[in-house]
Amino acid sequence: MSVDKLDLLLEGMNELRQVTRAILDRQDENDAKLDALTMEVHVLKGDVAQLKVDVAELKEDVAQLKVDVAELKEDVAQLKIDVTELKEGVAQLKIDFAELKDGQNRHERVLETLALRALEWNAYRLDHSRRSV
Repeated sequence: MSVDKLDLLLEGMNELRQVTRAILDRQDENDAKLDALTMEVHVLKGDVAQLKVDVAELKEDVAQLKVDVAELKEDVAQLKIDVTELKEGVAQLKIDFAELKDGQNRHERVLETLALRALEWNAYRLDHSRRSV
Protein backbone atom coordinates (compact mmCIF):
# COMPACT_ATOMS: atom_id res chain seq x y z
CA MET A 1 0.00 0.00 0.00
CA SER A 2 1.16 3.34 -0.77
CA VAL A 3 1.52 6.29 1.51
CA ASP A 4 -1.30 8.08 -0.25
CA LYS A 5 -3.63 5.22 0.39
CA LEU A 6 -2.59 5.11 4.02
CA ASP A 7 -3.14 8.84 4.33
CA LEU A 8 -6.57 8.42 2.78
CA LEU A 9 -7.38 5.59 5.15
CA LEU A 10 -6.16 7.62 8.14
CA GLU A 11 -8.14 10.61 6.97
CA GLY A 12 -11.24 8.43 6.53
CA MET A 13 -10.71 6.91 9.98
CA ASN A 14 -10.37 10.39 11.50
CA GLU A 15 -13.58 11.45 9.80
CA LEU A 16 -15.28 8.31 11.09
CA ARG A 17 -13.99 9.06 14.61
CA GLN A 18 -15.33 12.63 14.39
CA VAL A 19 -18.67 11.38 13.10
CA THR A 20 -18.73 8.74 15.84
CA ARG A 21 -17.91 11.38 18.48
CA ALA A 22 -20.62 13.64 17.08
CA ILE A 23 -23.06 10.72 17.14
CA LEU A 24 -22.04 9.88 20.73
CA ASP A 25 -22.36 13.53 21.77
CA ARG A 26 -25.75 13.71 20.10
CA GLN A 27 -26.71 10.43 21.80
CA ASP A 28 -25.70 11.90 25.17
CA GLU A 29 -27.85 14.96 24.44
CA ASN A 30 -30.74 12.73 23.42
CA ASP A 31 -30.30 10.61 26.55
CA ALA A 32 -30.36 13.77 28.69
CA LYS A 33 -33.49 14.97 26.87
CA LEU A 34 -35.06 11.53 27.27
CA ASP A 35 -34.26 11.55 31.00
CA ALA A 36 -35.79 15.03 31.30
CA LEU A 37 -38.88 13.91 29.37
CA THR A 38 -39.13 10.78 31.52
CA MET A 39 -38.99 12.94 34.63
CA GLU A 40 -41.65 15.26 33.21
CA VAL A 41 -43.84 12.25 32.38
CA HIS A 42 -43.51 11.01 35.98
CA VAL A 43 -44.43 14.48 37.26
CA LEU A 44 -47.37 14.63 34.85
CA LYS A 45 -48.52 11.17 35.95
CA GLY A 46 -48.50 12.41 39.54
CA ASP A 47 -50.40 15.52 38.50
CA VAL A 48 -52.95 13.43 36.59
CA ALA A 49 -53.40 11.14 39.58
CA GLN A 50 -53.97 14.18 41.82
CA LEU A 51 -56.38 15.65 39.28
CA LYS A 52 -58.33 12.39 39.27
CA VAL A 53 -58.57 12.56 43.07
CA ASP A 54 -59.64 16.21 42.86
CA VAL A 55 -62.24 15.44 40.19
CA ALA A 56 -63.61 12.60 42.30
CA GLU A 57 -63.90 14.95 45.29
CA LEU A 58 -65.55 17.59 43.12
CA LYS A 59 -68.02 15.01 41.83
CA GLU A 60 -68.89 14.12 45.42
CA ASP A 61 -69.28 17.81 46.25
CA VAL A 62 -71.50 18.36 43.21
CA ALA A 63 -73.62 15.36 44.16
CA GLN A 64 -74.03 16.76 47.68
CA LEU A 65 -74.84 20.19 46.26
CA LYS A 66 -77.52 18.61 44.09
CA VAL A 67 -79.03 17.01 47.18
CA ASP A 68 -78.84 20.34 49.03
CA VAL A 69 -80.46 22.19 46.12
CA ALA A 70 -83.25 19.62 45.97
CA GLU A 71 -83.85 20.08 49.70
CA LEU A 72 -83.81 23.86 49.30
CA LYS A 73 -86.34 23.61 46.48
CA GLU A 74 -88.59 21.56 48.74
CA ASP A 75 -88.15 24.11 51.53
CA VAL A 76 -88.93 26.99 49.16
CA ALA A 77 -92.03 25.19 47.91
CA GLN A 78 -93.18 24.70 51.51
CA LEU A 79 -92.43 28.33 52.31
CA LYS A 80 -94.53 29.41 49.33
CA ILE A 81 -97.40 27.31 50.66
CA ASP A 82 -96.91 28.83 54.11
CA VAL A 83 -96.85 32.36 52.69
CA THR A 84 -100.04 31.70 50.74
CA GLU A 85 -101.71 30.39 53.91
CA LEU A 86 -100.45 33.41 55.85
CA LYS A 87 -101.81 35.77 53.21
CA GLU A 88 -105.18 34.05 53.43
CA GLY A 89 -105.01 34.24 57.23
CA VAL A 90 -104.16 37.94 57.13
CA ALA A 91 -107.02 38.58 54.71
CA GLN A 92 -109.42 36.78 57.07
CA LEU A 93 -108.02 38.68 60.05
CA LYS A 94 -108.62 41.95 58.19
CA ILE A 95 -112.22 40.91 57.58
CA ASP A 96 -112.63 39.87 61.23
CA PHE A 97 -111.04 43.12 62.41
CA ALA A 98 -113.35 45.16 60.19
CA GLU A 99 -116.33 43.27 61.59
CA LEU A 100 -115.11 43.84 65.16
CA LYS A 101 -114.59 47.51 64.44
CA ASP A 102 -118.09 47.74 62.98
CA GLY A 103 -119.47 45.92 66.02
CA GLN A 104 -117.59 48.26 68.32
CA ASN A 105 -119.02 51.26 66.47
CA ARG A 106 -122.53 49.84 66.88
CA HIS A 107 -121.91 49.27 70.60
CA GLU A 108 -120.61 52.80 70.99
CA ARG A 109 -123.74 54.16 69.28
CA VAL A 110 -125.93 52.00 71.54
CA LEU A 111 -124.03 53.23 74.61
CA GLU A 112 -124.35 56.83 73.43
CA THR A 113 -128.07 56.28 72.90
CA LEU A 114 -128.40 54.69 76.33
CA ALA A 115 -126.42 57.52 77.92
CA LEU A 116 -128.63 60.05 76.15
CA ARG A 117 -131.78 58.20 77.29
CA ALA A 118 -130.39 58.06 80.82
CA LEU A 119 -129.78 61.81 80.76
CA GLU A 120 -133.24 62.38 79.34
CA TRP A 121 -134.73 60.12 82.01
CA ASN A 122 -132.82 61.89 84.77
CA ALA A 123 -133.89 65.25 83.39
CA TYR A 124 -137.48 64.02 83.18
CA ARG A 125 -137.39 62.69 86.78
CA LEU A 126 -135.75 65.86 88.02
CA ASP A 127 -138.31 67.97 86.21
CA HIS A 128 -141.14 65.74 87.42
CA SER A 129 -139.90 65.79 91.01
CA ARG A 130 -139.68 69.59 90.96
CA ARG A 131 -143.22 69.81 89.74
CA SER A 132 -144.36 67.47 92.43
CA VAL A 133 -142.76 69.42 95.15
